[in-house]
Amino acid sequence: MTAKTDPSTGNADMRRRRRLLRRLRRVVRVIEEQHRIQDIGYGLLVAALAMASPSAAPYTGGDEAARRLDGEAEVLTQGLLYPLASGLLEVVDGIDGATAIRMLAALCLGAAFMLTLALLRGLGFRRTASLPATIAAFAVPYSWNGATSPIDYAPGMLGASLLLWSLFRQPQSSRRGYQWRAIICFGAAYMLHMELVLLIPATAWAVARHPDYQREAQVTALSVVAVLAMSISIGLAGPSESMRVDHLVTRVLAGANGPSPEAWLKWLIAAPIGFGASLFGIYQLILAQRSAEAQRAPVWIVAWCLPFLAPIVAGSPEFQPISPYLIPAGALGIAEWLNRQGSARLEARLGTGMVLAQIALTAAVLLLR
Repeated sequence: MTAKTDPSTGNADMRRRRRLLRRLRRVVRVIEEQHRIQDIGYGLLVAALAMASPSAAPYTGGDEAARRLDGEAEVLTQGLLYPLASGLLEVVDGIDGATAIRMLAALCLGAAFMLTLALLRGLGFRRTASLPATIAAFAVPYSWNGATSPIDYAPGMLGASLLLWSLFRQPQSSRRGYQWRAIICFGAAYMLHMELVLLIPATAWAVARHPDYQREAQVTALSVVAVLAMSISIGLAGPSESMRVDHLVTRVLAGANGPSPEAWLKWLIAAPIGFGASLFGIYQLILAQRSAEAQRAPVWIVAWCLPFLAPIVAGSPEFQPISPYLIPAGALGIAEWLNRQGSARLEARLGTGMVLAQIALTAAVLLLR
């Protein structure tokens, strides 16, 4: 004989499972909210440290917004930094243009730090990997000099972090939502720092590789390039178009002085010191050997990292810090390297050591400048 199942017992089990599932979802939401609050807290702390730090020595390029605010009307400015700083001067009394830019740079550094933490958390990294990786990457001399100087390097890190977060966040709530979000985030990033125009190929490649666009990948990539190029062309058009184009080239190529063996020798010292731990993260991201089970970064990350050679080939290290997009990518590479170590304890130990070494190096560089 076959025993009959009591329907009431089955319904009770079903209700119990639903209650447990609701409780689990509630716990996950609470933990996620706590992590968001922690990310915001860390970002505010980093911004406060940047504001409290002494101002770094100014660079030749990237300070046109501060000079324009201080009355040099002939200086050409593009992007969001000048109008944002102008609004800040109206709100805060007793500050000059350079101070206003520095305040915005510190806030942008904190926001970029927060977004990078959110990116790594969304990718599933443990806190023992994501936090030290982000601290080490953002503590490099280029990052800290940019955040404590009246230039737009820290806004560039914010724009790059926003774009990288968008490209790794593949779920979309509407058809073509991922593509248009990437285009909008790129537009904001470019307006924060013009050198990010070099990320057009990486953005188009990443969008084309989205799982929902595989059948029309080439058309998708061309459409992204066309929209971004057209938007930039419209922004450069006008009575002083040639001057704006020259200005863009100069900013993107760190002065655009042309190939120079002397500058290349200086870059051999400036780039490794300036990027420090971030450059180590880039190496781990695209070149380091992995086991067969380890997952590699998406191939478009190569197009994200390689453009940093452009200002090295054609520019000078005295012009400005370069390639703010390497900072969040470096944090991703460091977190990925720490994650490959296997245990949370080893992640925390190695991450702490890297953070202390990078902070010591940055402090020495700042003291020697």
